[in-house]
Amino acid sequence: MQLIWVSGSTSTMKQIKITGRTVIKLAVLSFSVFILIGIGIHFLGFRVAIRFSPEMTKEMGGVITRKELDEIEATYREKLQTLQRQLPVIESKISALNALKDQFSDLATPTPIKIKPQNNDN
Repeated sequence: MQLIWVSGSTSTMKQIKITGRTVIKLAVLSFSVFILIGIGIHFLGFRVAIRFSPEMTKEMGGVITRKELDEIEATYREKLQTLQRQLPVIESKISALNALKDQFSDLATPTPIKIKPQNNDN
């Protein structure tokens, strides 16, 4: 494809030849420029955020300090110990419920089924 540019006052002509290769080069160049601008804005944004709001920067970057990590681990350890203390109580309740289930099963089973007939082959 060719574009012809004619300037109004001087009447000079300029021809621009557009090929597939030219379009691809222009697209790659545009894409690269936009990516570089995005990266620049990202890092500039982090620099500004670090200076004016370090807490927001930590949230944006997903960064935690060693002290915060230790606090999180301590919280989880406490929760685990609480659950471990509750485990024997829960196990005893499950055993009591199983025993109660067996009792109800015995009560609900009719007597003829409870007594199995004996085979007298003699």
